[in-house]
Amino acid sequence: MAHDNTLRVGHIPALTWNSLKMNEGSVSGDLTLNAQTGVSFRDLPQGVTHRKLTMDQASRWLSDHAPGQEAERFVAGKVPIYHPQTFGTGLGGEYEAFLNKACSRCDLLEVAKGTQVESPLSWHIDFYDGNRAAAAQIIHLEEGACLTLILDYASDREAAGLAALSTRIVLERDARLTFVTAQTLGRRFLHLSDIGASQADASRLEIVDLDLGAGESFLGIQAEQIGRGAVLSGHMGYMAVGDQKVDINYNVVQRGKKTQSDFDFDGVLEGKGYKSFRGTIDFRNGACAAKGNEQESVLLLSPDVVNKTLPIILCEEEDVEGAHGATIGRLSDEMLFYMTSRGIDKETAERIMVRARLDAVAGKVPDEALREKLTAYIEETFSDEAN
Repeated sequence: MAHDNTLRVGHIPALTWNSLKMNEGSVSGDLTLNAQTGVSFRDLPQGVTHRKLTMDQASRWLSDHAPGQEAERFVAGKVPIYHPQTFGTGLGGEYEAFLNKACSRCDLLEVAKGTQVESPLSWHIDFYDGNRAAAAQIIHLEEGACLTLILDYASDREAAGLAALSTRIVLERDARLTFVTAQTLGRRFLHLSDIGASQADASRLEIVDLDLGAGESFLGIQAEQIGRGAVLSGHMGYMAVGDQKVDINYNVVQRGKKTQSDFDFDGVLEGKGYKSFRGTIDFRNGACAAKGNEQESVLLLSPDVVNKTLPIILCEEEDVEGAHGATIGRLSDEMLFYMTSRGIDKETAERIMVRARLDAVAGKVPDEALREKLTAYIEETFSDEAN
């Protein structure tokens, strides 16, 4: 039985000008979930364990292992839009409550103290036509541990369904995680991906995210840099072609001294593609000598696309450096003239620029077979649009 509902997701942490109606994202329609998928591993490396928790156990585990996060009544001197979460995530509290009702279990992947996992650990999730599934996981790296983890999920190009995911990351002192996600769902899928991270002293988190499929995607990333010297770096590549819609909420909360954040977003919009991006760098009291940087680059290939961006810097500390940058536009006449003068037509020139932009992100995926798959998917998408 279909259950039509509306979820408010990806809200910014403090009220701001609302003329563009961008303070939050809105997910509407049939949000019924009929299955739960999960992680299964074979032959885990020594020092890496996997077990399943109930959602209540997962909540208690997070309270015990990420005590630096706590619900807040005020954010940067302003009342939050919604009741805040105890463990912050990019899509927020309403999505968390929605998923907690839909899921009965949560996968917990842990890497023991000092364990250095040399080869990337991967899991793949296949979604089929009509699949409306949820997945929840916690990734925990103990002190000094190191891991690269790849999450790849896909379906047939014409498949329809709902994919709702939640990933919460806890990094202890000096832990290092590279977290890679690649999404190539069918064009009639609704896709929601929620990431929350807690970083202790000197921990390092790198996120590489390729969001290429689905008809609608709502993507949330929130990192809480609690420890001194915590570092976040990230690279997201996305495309919205035809009538695809992408809604992104990025929020980094820098609490510890000398924390660093640096995130790049590269997108391509074509046809009637729609993109909404909210990017917040939030310096809290005590974050002395912290640095935050967020860069967005969007290639527009049609006059009918919709591109919205809301950059925000919140600051409670004086000795900090924060920057937003954006490069948004079409192929220049000079570039087109240069290419056409060498026998390259406009459509081919656009495909070359698309590949250059998205392949730069795909090139950061530490798995050759997956890189080739993603590159082929991008090429096929724009070949279909050209036809």
